Amino acid sequence: MKFYSSICFLLSFYAIYPVFSQSSTRDLNQEKINKNLKILVLSDLNDGYGSTTYSQEVLDVVDRIAELKPDLILCGGDMVAGQKKTLTRVDLEAMWAGFDRVVLQPIKTAAVPFGFTMGNHDASPGYALDREVSALFWNNHKHDVNLTFIDSSHFPYYYSYLKNNVLIISWDASSAQIPNDIKSWMKEQLNSSLARKTRFKIVLGHLPLYALVESKNKPGEVLEQADETLSFLKENGVDLYLSGHQHVYYPAQKESVILYHSGCLGGGPRSLLGDDQVPYKAYGLIEIPKKINKKQDVKISGIKAVDHQEIELYKLPVQVSGFNGTLNRIDVVK
Repeated sequence: MKFYSSICFLLSFYAIYPVFSQSSTRDLNQEKINKNLKILVLSDLNDGYGSTTYSQEVLDVVDRIAELKPDLILCGGDMVAGQKKTLTRVDLEAMWAGFDRVVLQPIKTAAVPFGFTMGNHDASPGYALDREVSALFWNNHKHDVNLTFIDSSHFPYYYSYLKNNVLIISWDASSAQIPNDIKSWMKEQLNSSLARKTRFKIVLGHLPLYALVESKNKPGEVLEQADETLSFLKENGVDLYLSGHQHVYYPAQKESVILYHSGCLGGGPRSLLGDDQVPYKAYGLIEIPKKINKKQDVKISGIKAVDHQEIELYKLPVQVSGFNGTLNRIDVVK
């Protein structure tokens, strides 16, 4: 009888908490409700190699969370300053401890869900120790992100979650190559019965599809086969791809996919190709209304970190052309 009771308990447990998911059916059902969704976008928080501290801009934006009142925070990667062979395990652990203290714990205290993607300075595929320490940190802090996971079996490298009936997927774009097994998993996630009922789909990855700045205008600094990747996103119903890495804010649209390029809050802001503006640090907001009739209903903005003033869209180049393609500013796309 005791054995039978144990089996019944396990069956009921897995019915509520699927093996692949950390979230209960009740939590997922609550997130299936259409509501306005305000997303605070951060990216590239790190300073010099091995740094355990953060710039004043990072501190300022974290302090503004209560004022901004986001429903969700998304980070485009490079949360720490790894990717250097001389950094030891102790160094890497100290960097993540600094991130935890300065960024993650204040966000947890604010009770705002935190979604992120791994950057090349967090967990480059060529740096096994970086990836090991990163995975250990995030698996120890998995509950701190407060996300309603759909599939967290590959967390922290690629995973899916739901917020206000918006599907968000973080994939491992910490290098130029997206492995085929991740794309297969992505296709399943984006075409599931749950995904088909969501009102907007976001993919979050560190490297962008197309080059935007001089120092990154070369292979290895963008995703390989950008046009094919764009087609993959479009064919699987992705509405917006959010990236970091280039350290410059530029909202673009190519075909039906919005390409949101986040500015940086850490070291090294950059200028767009062909633009003579002085580079500046930036963060952003994405506001998705309860009801969406067209992509233009989604409000996208960038904010200068120096004075917290919105970046005037018309002052950004209408078009940016790099070695692997041309992007048009979002407001000039018909």
